[in-house]
Amino acid sequence: MEMKKYRINKRPLYREEIKEALMDAITSGELKPGDRVVETRWAKQLGVSQSPIREAIRELEILGLIENIPYKGSFVREFSTKEIFDTYVVRSTLETLAINDAIRKKDKNLLAELEDLYTDMIKAAETSDTKSFIEADVRFHEAIVEQSDNSMLQRLWRQCYIFDNTKLSTFFSQESIEELARRHREIITAIREGGEDIGERVIHSHFQSLIDGMKNTK
Repeated sequence: MEMKKYRINKRPLYREEIKEALMDAITSGELKPGDRVVETRWAKQLGVSQSPIREAIRELEILGLIENIPYKGSFVREFSTKEIFDTYVVRSTLETLAINDAIRKKDKNLLAELEDLYTDMIKAAETSDTKSFIEADVRFHEAIVEQSDNSMLQRLWRQCYIFDNTKLSTFFSQESIEELARRHREIITAIREGGEDIGERVIHSHFQSLIDGMKNTK
């Protein structure tokens, strides 16, 4: 497997940066479900000893991204459909808190960014570019969460969304992706014009439609 160049400077990498590099490899699809995470390979790639790599792998085991199989090694986990559904339920609660913050602030820069990302999603959906659609979708929701002043909310949300995003491509047809893309317009409208009660309804409806769409294509 050809590996990306994660180390971009000569200073020693800190443990958190090593964990981030492994997480990026997993969420980007470079490390796919079932792939073995080889300590020696990553130590060489990042220019560190195996000890911090081992520590980072253990932390990712706690997060549920990696599983250790005795006598075989550490492997990227594949999330079950139920786990994904459960994640969306939790994300719905977290993003309700985040959108309420966004509604109160009505930040013009955030709204402009969401409009751009909405356009990107529509274009990607119309051309069946699932990868670009997922990237824009993640960034859309991430932007809403990032504007919140609640650091714990941000941390929990990030933990929730870290799963194999490419798995979504197996659940949706082009028509359902286009419909999902258009549903983001309701979120933008809620932030620009609505109250907190509207924000909660829009977020709940958004995630429920996502869950229903995945169930209907199983």
